[in-house]
Amino acid sequence: MTRRTAGTGFSPLDAASDGLLRRSARGETALAWLQARWGRIVGEPLSRKIEPRSLSGRRLTVALLDPAWRKPVEAALPELESKLAGELPGLKPKVTLR
Repeated sequence: MTRRTAGTGFSPLDAASDGLLRRSARGETALAWLQARWGRIVGEPLSRKIEPRSLSGRRLTVALLDPAWRKPVEAALPELESKLAGELPGLKPKVTLR
């Protein structure tokens, strides 16, 4: 039986490897990591309005899925960048909205 880390659903090995990947991810690996965890990182309402599309260097391009949300999303970009810097401290992505 695999032991799970309290509240995460991860085994200790899963949690350690996820943490290592989070700290060292670059390029397509970092983009895939972000896409898999997008809803948890940005929250449910926002994750239905924007999604990560590409990552070039530190520039993360997110697609706006609902044009009516442009102003609220633009207002939330500094907070989003702060969250992303915490999630990917080695990368600290800057967000471009498309």
